[in-house]
Amino acid sequence: MATNREKVLELASDKTLARVPAEYNGFGETVEPHCGDVMRIYLQVNPRQMVVDAGFTISEGACAPVVASAALAAKLALDKPVMAAYTISREDLEKELSDDGKLDQEHIHCAIMGELTLKRAVLDYVAHRQKPVSNGGEQ
Repeated sequence: MATNREKVLELASDKTLARVPAEYNGFGETVEPHCGDVMRIYLQVNPRQMVVDAGFTISEGACAPVVASAALAAKLALDKPVMAAYTISREDLEKELSDDGKLDQEHIHCAIMGELTLKRAVLDYVAHRQKPVSNGGEQ
């Protein structure tokens, strides 16, 4: 098991998706019970069931692997059919964030948070299939 620190830091420092989209119709949230980190993923799904925008927010002070997992989950969901986004797994995140396909033991929960939060955003979209929520211009 070997977390690739360079990949993690690169993803964690890329602020492209570190935002609440102007409109979203899928929202997922996960709170890590041990450290208290809060991850939120927002999805904008169009009428053709494609994820056309995604973003995430993370609690202040979260470690780089948690931020990288959120960023990667949002990035991998983009431009996919919404149900394909649902199939993104912790193993998919681990492959991208490690040298050998497995994160260090202390970072596995970060990938699990990314998977769970993304799945919750997709399920929220499916459950409501509502018009997009506007964030009122907040970023």
